[in-house]
Amino acid sequence: MGTHTSPAFDITHGMPQGSPLSPILSVLYTSPLLALTGTWDHRNLTIYVNDGTIYATSATANAAATSTIHGLKLALAWLHHNGLTVDPNKTKLITFARRPQNPDLIGSNTQGVCYINPVQGPQHVANSPHIHYLGVFINWKLTWCHHVDIISSHAQSTIRRIHILSNSVQGLNLLNWKKGYNALVIPILTYRAMVWYTGISQKGLVQCLQVTQNEGLCKITGTFKTMPLDPLHNMTGVPPLSYLLPKLMHAYTLIHTILTHNWCHYWPAYINPITNLTCTSKDIGLSTYWPTDPCTARL
Repeated sequence: MGTHTSPAFDITHGMPQGSPLSPILSVLYTSPLLALTGTWDHRNLTIYVNDGTIYATSATANAAATSTIHGLKLALAWLHHNGLTVDPNKTKLITFARRPQNPDLIGSNTQGVCYINPVQGPQHVANSPHIHYLGVFINWKLTWCHHVDIISSHAQSTIRRIHILSNSVQGLNLLNWKKGYNALVIPILTYRAMVWYTGISQKGLVQCLQVTQNEGLCKITGTFKTMPLDPLHNMTGVPPLSYLLPKLMHAYTLIHTILTHNWCHYWPAYINPITNLTCTSKDIGLSTYWPTDPCTARL
């Protein structure tokens, strides 16, 4: 309590799954690694609990991949020194380049990279056309078609599974169906929309998700597939995705503004207590690097 510090004691067990203390301890433990990457040039490391990614940028694709693997070696050395390691089976490499690609200027795309893991030994990472990171499926063209196709298929399978809850004779009524649909299907259709949705030249992506939603509305209302869509939306109260996605983006923008702007800067200092996390963030002094060069590699 207050300024009292307890004596040091040994910890004989780890944190349980889902403990709110796990991300805090993870930040404190890996903060020296993030501080080490603060001296990198044209390369950066980000970590979300136990998922990390290294970004590197250069004039050519091979140079960007080489810079990325060099950063990985430095990170592996620190992890090995601190009793941690990286799973080679989950290590992926993807290369992005401005379109149209010109091999005469940026060179041919790299086929893969090799490195030595301090625990598993020599490893080879092939260049992947798409990766899965923090729930987002990213392809090398950044067109988001792969991500939308996967979440659309996931939403379709969910709709078909929950369809057993009722039929045209018995089961859930329309009001409960709407609650179930909003709770189970809408979060899948709009998953990570703040990452890929811009509203510009994305009519095909939205239409792919809308086709899935049309199937879901026909299921919960018990109507035929040839039913006009406007009455379905009015009867169920579920807006089309062309309206729902901009609404979600607007709400996300408001939340992001509240979280990134210090609305309490006029409060006196004694109201904002000093915590371990605030001290750690000040000591690290992380700086975010946004690559602007033609080729960017990500590992």
